Amino acid sequence: MDSVTNLFMVRSKTNVFRPTEQMRTFLDKHLPRDISNIHPYISRVKNYVSKVGLRGPEETTTMEQLKEASDLKNFDPEWYMQNVIASDEAAYNMRFDFDVLHKFFNEYDVCGKRLLDVGTGPTIHTVISASSHVDEIFLSDYTPQNLHYLEKWHKGEISQPANVIEYVLSLEGGTRTASEVESEIRKKVQGILPIDVTSAQPLGNFNGDTQFDIIVSSYCIGTAAFTVEEYRKCLENISSLLKKGGYLILFVCLNGDSYQMGDYRYRALSITKEEIQSTLYKAGFDIKVSFEIKETDYDAIHHSFDSYYYMLATK
Repeated sequence: MDSVTNLFMVRSKTNVFRPTEQMRTFLDKHLPRDISNIHPYISRVKNYVSKVGLRGPEETTTMEQLKEASDLKNFDPEWYMQNVIASDEAAYNMRFDFDVLHKFFNEYDVCGKRLLDVGTGPTIHTVISASSHVDEIFLSDYTPQNLHYLEKWHKGEISQPANVIEYVLSLEGGTRTASEVESEIRKKVQGILPIDVTSAQPLGNFNGDTQFDIIVSSYCIGTAAFTVEEYRKCLENISSLLKKGGYLILFVCLNGDSYQMGDYRYRALSITKEEIQSTLYKAGFDIKVSFEIKETDYDAIHHSFDSYYYMLATK
């Protein structure tokens, strides 16, 4: 193990995080070549690491040490944006999600008039690629704090991370800027709706048209259902919002039962690839294409899953 890795390790399942190029550049610049007297430099390294959202091993809180949350009232949109979406490490880690979404919408010709994103959270990253292929976008979430965050974004009071949008643009080519794309998405968003996927009427008393051409749901249902049967019922509830022949894009975490948000540990459904395939079929969906990607060391800091499963299905 080299001196840079040895000096600073971030805890994961393997207890080792190998520094990113950004971290390594900083460390190479500020570490002395003779590391026999390294202590004066440690605080400088810690300050840098704190800025990029990672913690040293003596400061790391393991998943087991986090407070267990029984509901989502303590879900913190700001923490989520910084640690899961916006930081350089998080954005780089999410490139798989962006790659798959780009592939689904561009290579498999997924398009339609109206799209519903189920369980949007405080971020619009799941609809960036979609925005060029639909006329209207509806965002939805269960928690009031995420809905409030999205409303502030929709009014232009806050912006989404430019590095996330820029990565998607790098896949698509063209000359549009992140700011231009964000503005275009704002214009296409026609509603920010409360949703409960465990209800037979997920959108409650929504007065508008409840039929959509495309539904996207990214790592949402597994946080609301805690048995495979409950998951199937949630899928059926969501299916009631999708037109016959419509597209479902579903992202699932496999083989794990907890995840971190801020200072809390949340429960999730541990489900296998075979179980999710069977459940989709029973709920009336036909899987057209799927991909499985193993988790990274960065993922392991914040959850217990071992892989991601991406599916494009039709009703």
